[in-house]
Order: sequence, then structure tokens, then C-alpha cells
Amino acid sequence: MVPPLSLCIPTMNRWDFLRVNIPQYLSNPYISEIVISDENGHDAEKIRATFNDPKIRVSINTTRLGPFLNKNKVVSLASNEFVCLIDSDNFAPLSYFEAWDKWLKGAEPNENTIYSPYRTIPQVNHEGFIYKELVGVYITKNNCKYYWKAIPMANILYNTGNYIVSKKMYLTTETDPHLKHLEAQRSPDVMFKNYLMWFNNNMQMVVVPDMDYHHIVHNGSYFMQELWGLNVDVFNALYD
Repeated sequence: MVPPLSLCIPTMNRWDFLRVNIPQYLSNPYISEIVISDENGHDAEKIRATFNDPKIRVSINTTRLGPFLNKNKVVSLASNEFVCLIDSDNFAPLSYFEAWDKWLKGAEPNENTIYSPYRTIPQVNHEGFIYKELVGVYITKNNCKYYWKAIPMANILYNTGNYIVSKKMYLTTETDPHLKHLEAQRSPDVMFKNYLMWFNNNMQMVVVPDMDYHHIVHNGSYFMQELWGLNVDVFNALYD
């Protein structure tokens, strides 16, 4: 059996999603705790009023951190060695965790590996993404630029979080000298974190078959905003 996971959820004004998703996470045997870091306290207030479960731990930020640093914070609060980091408007069903368990084949997870989802389950307003060409490929600092150019979906994968990762390895990227330039940005936050883990920690990312999750696209999601435009050259320039 895989080790217990801390489900880490950074949030701000996403109660409509959380009130539906939290009960399903509470019944998930892979999740031993749900850690939530709320940027303004609006979600935290409703969570505390609705749920009375010791598995739920909620923290409120005194000042707004932005997506990058709020994710660092929520991971830092986790009690377990491995965390599942999921955006508050997305949802990872039980099958997501079962696929990870199956992939490990009874072995312990590797702290140097980012276990990435295989697919975003199609929604009414979005057909979803699928990374089938990258299944089983270990993406590292030595080959990430190659896959970016060779496989079109790699540019989406590199900006995909919602994965399982070592708490220690995720947090050791915080001291990177380039952090001050992008720490409060929205769209680049996940891609930048992945690059930090590749280049600073020599980590590898692998797409796990059938590790599918619901990536909800809505009017408030960053995907729908103008900041979606990304350019890998920005990140390549940092690490050339």
C-alpha cells in the first residue's frame, strides 16, 4: 500500500467547488489529511461552519501570497512525506489515486519523481488534455526542451500541476534566485515550479497512465484569462 497522502489545496473564493469535493476527499482511503490554505478567509469560514472532521486543517493567510507562494505554504503545512497538490476548482477522483498505486506496483514512491496526471477528464465546456505520447517518459532538465519542441502537448504538461510529489523536494525550490521575478504571477506559477524542481533538484516528471482528474474550466479560472499566454523562452533563458 502506498504511504498516506496529504491533500493540499490552495484556495481563494472557491467554496462552490470545495463544498462538493471535500466530502469525496474525506472518504478517500489514500488521503489521511486535507490541508487548505485560504488567501482571504472566505472559504475557510464556510469550511469550518460546514465540516467537523479532524482530517481537515485550514489556514488563513494574513496577506495575499499569490498562487506560487500559497502553494508553497499549503505544502509546508502537510504532515506527510508525500502530498497531492490539487487546485481548489479541480477534483481528483478515487481512480486518480488508484492509478498511482498501480503504477508503483507495491514499491515506495521516489522523492525525486513528480507523478503527473495522464489526462484531464473532458468537461461540458472543455474537451480536456491528454498526454498519451509522454506516458512513461521521464522528463528531466536534460530532455525537457527536446520534448517541448518534439511533442505539442508537452507545453501543456509543463504547466500542469495537480500532481503527487515529495513535500521536501517541492519546498526546497523556494530559495531559487529567480523566484523574486515570478513569485506573484498567475499563469507561469506551475511551469516555473516544475522548472525549478528539474533544474535545481534534478527531479524527473513522469506521466502515470489513467491518473485522470477533473480540470474545471470556468469564468474565474486562469485558463480563461489573458494571462494564459505562456512562452517557454522566458524559462529557458533563466536556465541556459
